[in-house]
Amino acid sequence: MVLKKGTIGYEVWKVFMVASFLFITIFFILPYLVQASTFFHERAHQKMLDVYGIDNSYSINLLETIPNFFNPQVQKLGVTRFDLEAYKKLDKNARTEINIAGIVSDLRFLFLIGIYLSFANVYLFYKIKFKKEVNLTWILGMNWILFMWLVALIQITVSNITFSSGDIFSLVRFLRV
Repeated sequence: MVLKKGTIGYEVWKVFMVASFLFITIFFILPYLVQASTFFHERAHQKMLDVYGIDNSYSINLLETIPNFFNPQVQKLGVTRFDLEAYKKLDKNARTEINIAGIVSDLRFLFLIGIYLSFANVYLFYKIKFKKEVNLTWILGMNWILFMWLVALIQITVSNITFSSGDIFSLVRFLRV
């Protein structure tokens, strides 16, 4: 059976396809994109810890990414473990570099996603205005995925800055030591 444009079956199929795309991106693709940015966030901490010779480790569990993504506990997507006593022996500037490294990594991701969205939308405008092409499915799909990733990263970065177990509060807590 072939669905023809203008029929109810065709319209139902289009709604089903859009709903499927939204479901798959929100519940399967977005958690792994956030896991990737979390990996780079923690890797930035690890690189700075290595610079100062502090033992550290980071473990990732890709099977639990999806359920942990929807768990409000920030620490579920990944936390770098390190020798706290060696960290406390460092001066204030070294501790600041270690704690801020992850936030700088997040800001780089935010900047790159924003730049890509800008270029994609300029291209989208070009296709609509000058080429008069209407099939924009892939561009709109990528825009949706990147925009959702951008919103998630903004929320995660704000939480990392303001949450009591985030990088900034951890830095302030250990500056008193």
